[in-house]
Amino acid sequence: MPTTIIPATESSGFFPWFRDFLKKELSPFPGRATTVARMVLAATITMLIIMTFRIPGGALGAMYAFFVSRDNMRATLTSGLAIAVSYIAGATFILTGASLFADQQFAQFLWFSASMFVVFFALSTFADYAVATGFAAIVVNAMLLWQRQDFAHVQVDATLWQLLAVAIGTSVTVAIEIVFHAFHKKDELTEGIDGRLHLVQQLLESYRRQAAVPDEIQRKLEQYTIVGVGALRRGLARSNYERLYHDQTAAVISLSGRLVDLSAASIRVPHQAQEEDKVLLENLENQIAQIRTDLQAKQAPRMVPAPPGTPSGFPLLAEIQRTILLIPEVFSGAKSIDRYIPSIKDEPRSSQFFVRDAFSNPLHIRYAVQGCLAATLCYFTYFVLDWRGLGTSVVTCVFTALSNAGTSRQKQVLRITGAIAGGVLFGIGSQVFILPNIDSITAFSLLFAAVTGVAAWFATSSQRLSYFGVQIANAFYLVNLQEFSIQTSLVIARDRVLGILLGLIAMWLVFDGLGTARATDQMAEAFINSLMSIARLTIRLEQGNQQTIVQDLRALREEINSHFQMVNSQSDAILFEFGIRRKQGMAMRALVRSWQPSLRVLVMMEAALIQHRLLGSEHIFSQNVRGAWGRFDDACAQRFLGMANHLEGKDVSEAEPLSISLKSMERALLTEHGVSDDRSIGLGIVDLAHEVATLVDELFSTIVNTRIPSFSHVRRVANRAASKS
Repeated sequence: MPTTIIPATESSGFFPWFRDFLKKELSPFPGRATTVARMVLAATITMLIIMTFRIPGGALGAMYAFFVSRDNMRATLTSGLAIAVSYIAGATFILTGASLFADQQFAQFLWFSASMFVVFFALSTFADYAVATGFAAIVVNAMLLWQRQDFAHVQVDATLWQLLAVAIGTSVTVAIEIVFHAFHKKDELTEGIDGRLHLVQQLLESYRRQAAVPDEIQRKLEQYTIVGVGALRRGLARSNYERLYHDQTAAVISLSGRLVDLSAASIRVPHQAQEEDKVLLENLENQIAQIRTDLQAKQAPRMVPAPPGTPSGFPLLAEIQRTILLIPEVFSGAKSIDRYIPSIKDEPRSSQFFVRDAFSNPLHIRYAVQGCLAATLCYFTYFVLDWRGLGTSVVTCVFTALSNAGTSRQKQVLRITGAIAGGVLFGIGSQVFILPNIDSITAFSLLFAAVTGVAAWFATSSQRLSYFGVQIANAFYLVNLQEFSIQTSLVIARDRVLGILLGLIAMWLVFDGLGTARATDQMAEAFINSLMSIARLTIRLEQGNQQTIVQDLRALREEINSHFQMVNSQSDAILFEFGIRRKQGMAMRALVRSWQPSLRVLVMMEAALIQHRLLGSEHIFSQNVRGAWGRFDDACAQRFLGMANHLEGKDVSEAEPLSISLKSMERALLTEHGVSDDRSIGLGIVDLAHEVATLVDELFSTIVNTRIPSFSHVRRVANRAASKS
């Protein structure tokens, strides 16, 4: 019978929840103090160079200590190079535009609006987000310089000085990371996964010994639950792994996050270990130890034979066991892939500068028009009022505008609170109480490092709070690092904070007023689309040009990954949704986050089966095998379409049971003459197909027996929002 999911409520009230939220977000975790120290050191050294040589644009230069990736050495160098490309492109764009439009007042207005359109279009369509962000930052800040009435050579000098400040900040940060990684050679991506698995291993050991779970383990599990795996995903995105290993690692990251969530939840559920549970717990400890060893060695994790029976004393142990055993399954068929289709496995990273649908998807144009309208509204307001100090409103528009209102609202809240903390509390507060009492660069450096340390500690929180830390640093630097002497007037700090408020108001009017879909709607839409895309992945492959088939599969795989990324980003944004539908959104978020890891594993297992089929269509398998195999894949596709239809509120049509087509496929494979010479190939494919069928049936049963009416509602809302564009 269908079950209705009722989301948990926060009955303790806002302030107890907020206190607990801050406690979990700000608690130390492995590597946090080291990362903060590197950020503080990079920003402080940049500040000293800028102040010593009196380089204008110091605030933006110091901010790049927060922008450069620190996930690993390769990521740092790649990020530094991408940022260098971005600010060179931005400066070239500004100087070219200035040579054409800077000498005419009305042309300047058109130039500004057109530049803002280009900036927001770049944020939406550039394939490398670091390049897009760097390009936007340099263009927006330089555009504010060119709105002043001054000689052209003075404005050119100011633009180039700002470019130098950014280059100094990037170079100093990269240099510090090179020195750090020279003495610290660990792969932070692998270490992040290993740390989570080790924590689960320690928890299972406590269960097996029937000992109380140590407070330290509980605290770290809760912390990892709050932090999530967003940092690991960002590190993977910047890595240079081959495509197959990249996708497998993405699935392992998702599963490790799910495992941490389940483990943290299991502590709060009453349980009593039985004797058979102890045997199973010991086996799971050994399985995790084997997975950790193999991942550290960059090998496919091996399966440890499991004892018979199911857990009886732990309500969540069965799900923990299933999640652990899915990790080796992610790598199923990897050895055969080495022999069969290296062209898929070794596919290089996409070298496209723009995303695939940059010039075909009207949503990119919509986003650029909305952002341009908000920024131009701010520019027109402070230009008419002749209040140049409000120029920070334009910067606010650029750094808070995202593709949906939910995430935009999230960054708006964090920006205004961060601006108040950095600009008013630390910025104006230091000007009133501290700076009048110091007279040396050493004392100022200590103050600068202390505020940067606070900002960096917040910036290393999860996505729910990290932007707050970035805004503390940004506001403080704007107040105290733009000039080379202590400010004796509070007018500058006041104007900059008011400019941030103006930008937030403009963004709220434009993005909310134009009816952008909520994060809840977009998350549900992306999840349903991922189910439909996976259904297309499992359809029968017809004979034809193999190269064309491979290219189509690559495109479809990228489409599926983009849906997964959209689900992850929008699920984070739901935390900052407001209104009467937030309760439904949180319930949907919990469900989708529990289903997503299984989908990732299924994609990897289907990819392995597809590669067997691509080889077999020409070398091994007969028409009889291909036909039976195709019927099995069709049945799987019907299951995925059934899940999507159920979530859309449609009737789920009857489909052939997977067991029937699976038995037909098994008989055809194991009796096929071409396979009998190497029976291990057929057995391996059959085992993999059995795993796929089991996982598909479990997910289908879970989703179809879950009744959430709001899924069909958000699907209709998202469709209407998309049709307006």
